[in-house]
Amino acid sequence: MRVDRTRRPQASTPRRLRLPEIECMTLSNNLRVEFVPRREVPEVSLRLILESGAAAEPPDQAGLSELTSRLLTEGTADRDALHMASWLDRLGASYSASSGYSVATISMHLFSDVLVDAIEFLATTVTQAEFPENEVKRVRSERVDEIDRERDEPSMVAGQALISELYEDGLYGRPVGGTAESIPLIERRDVCDFYRNWYVPDGALLIACGDIERRPLIEAVEAHLCKWQGVSQRVQAPPDPPRKPGRILLADRPGSPQAEIRVGTIGVPYGTPNHHAIIVANAILGGLFNSRINMNLREEKGWTYGARSSFGFRRGAGPFVVHTAVESGVTAQAFQEILGEIKTMRKELVTEDELDLAKHALTLSLPLQFESARQITSKIAQQRIYDLSEEYWEVYRDRIEEVTAEQVREVCETYLTRDRMTLLAVTDAESVLEPLSELGTVNLV
Repeated sequence: MRVDRTRRPQASTPRRLRLPEIECMTLSNNLRVEFVPRREVPEVSLRLILESGAAAEPPDQAGLSELTSRLLTEGTADRDALHMASWLDRLGASYSASSGYSVATISMHLFSDVLVDAIEFLATTVTQAEFPENEVKRVRSERVDEIDRERDEPSMVAGQALISELYEDGLYGRPVGGTAESIPLIERRDVCDFYRNWYVPDGALLIACGDIERRPLIEAVEAHLCKWQGVSQRVQAPPDPPRKPGRILLADRPGSPQAEIRVGTIGVPYGTPNHHAIIVANAILGGLFNSRINMNLREEKGWTYGARSSFGFRRGAGPFVVHTAVESGVTAQAFQEILGEIKTMRKELVTEDELDLAKHALTLSLPLQFESARQITSKIAQQRIYDLSEEYWEVYRDRIEEVTAEQVREVCETYLTRDRMTLLAVTDAESVLEPLSELGTVNLV
C-alpha cells in the first residue's frame, strides 16, 4: 500500500486515563496508609505526609519546619549521624525530607527487596530523632550559608522580594527555608518542641507505590509505626491578604547587564470553582513554550531564553507570577509587552487554535505523569494535601475540555487586573530608572 507522505496522518482518539486502584487502611494510632501495587518493576516509592509545614511554626521562627525536617537523619539515642548515613547506604535507597507551607514530606525510593528495612529506617527518623546539639548547630550554619549564597542570585532575590511585597508579614510572605535573621535564633529546644508537637501519626499519611503486597507492607508498617503516638490539628490555610494596588519595585544590582523581572499578584487557592479555566488560561498566557508571553519575548523580540507564568495553587491564595530574565536595556519594554499580553487576554477571546493546543498539552500528557511509582505517590499526595476530590484526576481531562474561550477571558478579567499587578526588576537601577518611570512611580527596594 502506498502512503501519501505529503499529508499529515489523522490523529487517533486519545486513550482515557486509567488510574491505579488505591488500597487504604488506618492504624490504631490514626496513621493512614494508602498503597498502589505495581509489580512490573522491582521498585517502591514511599511518601510520608505530615501536617507540620511552615504554617505550624511561630511567625518569628521562619524556617523551623524546614530545619526540623533536615535534622531527622542526624542521630537517635543510640545511632549518630554517621551510623544513620551508613544504614541508608546499605539499603541502597534514596531519602529526602523537606517542608512546604502546609506539610512536611519524607520520601524514599528503593528496591522492593529492602522494603521492610526501609520502612524501619523511615520510622526511626520520624519517631526517634534526638537532634544532637552539635548537629543542630551544623545544619543551622549550613542553612545560613545557603541563604547568603541565595542573596547573590538575582532570580532568588526577585522571587523573595515579590512575595514579600504581595503578602508582607503573612505566611506566604515568609520563605519556607527561613531568613538570615530567623535561622540563627532557632535553638535545639525549639526544634525538639516543634518535633514533639507536630511529628505525630494523627493526621499523617503514608503513601506507597510499587512492587508491594498488602500483607508484608501492613505488617512492616504496624511493626515499626504502630507505637508512634500523638495528636495534632490540621494546618489551616492563612486568611487571604488584602488585595492592594500593585507597585513598581526596583532592586539595584549595580553594573548588571541583565534584569530579572517579575510581574505578580495574589492568585487563588485550590478548590476555586473556575479552577480548570484558570489552568487553561495560564497555559495560553505563559504556561507553555508556545504561550503568548514566551512567543512574544523570546521568539519575536529575542529578549530572553524563556518567559513563563504560573498560578501557585495552595491551601490559601498563592501567587500568580510571570518570570523571565532580559537584557537590562529592554526592561521597561519587557514589562509593557507582558502587561499588553495580559490585557489582551482580559479583553479579547483567545482563538480556537490556541484553546485546542492548550487543552491538548494539558490532557494528552496526563498519562505520562502516572508512569512511575514516584509520580503516582506524588499525585496521590497532591490530592490529599489540598483536599482535591477523589475523582480529580479521572475527570481532569473532561473538565479541561469543557473550558470555553469566554471562560478564559472571564478568569483573566477577574484575577489579572492591571491595578493589582506588581512589577519588580533586579538590575542596574541607574540604567533602567528613567524608562521604568514612564510606567509609574518606581520604588527602590
